Amino acid sequence: MLTSTEATEQWNRNGWLLVDDAVDERGLAELREAIDELTAWASNDGPGLHHFEQTDSGPALARSERFADVHERLGAFVRSGIVTDVVGAMLGEPAVLFKEKVNYKHPGGGGFAPHQDAPAYRFVDHHVSVMVPIDPATVASGCLWFAPGHTHGQLDTDERGRLTDAAVASLDWQPIEVRPGQLLAFDSYAPHRSDTNTTNHPRRALYLTYNAASRGDFREAYYADKDTEFARGGARSASGTVRVSISDDFLGRPVA
Repeated sequence: MLTSTEATEQWNRNGWLLVDDAVDERGLAELREAIDELTAWASNDGPGLHHFEQTDSGPALARSERFADVHERLGAFVRSGIVTDVVGAMLGEPAVLFKEKVNYKHPGGGGFAPHQDAPAYRFVDHHVSVMVPIDPATVASGCLWFAPGHTHGQLDTDERGRLTDAAVASLDWQPIEVRPGQLLAFDSYAPHRSDTNTTNHPRRALYLTYNAASRGDFREAYYADKDTEFARGGARSASGTVRVSISDDFLGRPVA
């Protein structure tokens, strides 16, 4: 576990922070059980918002979101405890939930083009997200890659919400492998990307996004805005990929 000074220095330098020994085995078992319940909901038109993608093995669940108010166990986890403590330390004040999701990344599941989260997270100009890995996130399974650059704010972005080729080439990318039990916190201006899962196992992870409580609570506004965008634009992005976000950065294939 990093000391407070080391954590602050790493955060300020990189825009991301890896926290060891954050979730114990019992907590991981409870999260796995809860995510299995979300998976069942997705297959049976249950609560929450769910997105599917096409893989070489057939359709696969790509993402579940908007579950904090309908799943009691996950709702408690995302709104209190170690995650909000870590985010509060990064923000310097209490944090409020902005959005929540699970990315499943089943075998063959698509990655994400290089991007920053800030353009897709409207209403507040700064957020902190936390990845809570359920399965090992390795280079082979499509872990996140980060590059320093968050201190520059918004980098050059194309009409899809992706970083331009010139911006991508100017950055020094490195993979951040994460194991269950750790947390990976990152700034909404931290450039990041991920690749396809080439293993035979899923790479499931919670991604929880927060803003400073003093800025207000915009979770309902965010999801209402997303509903409007999807109703207008449909489930397929302009690039022909699955649409899971306001930005067109997901590289998953639409279900046939």
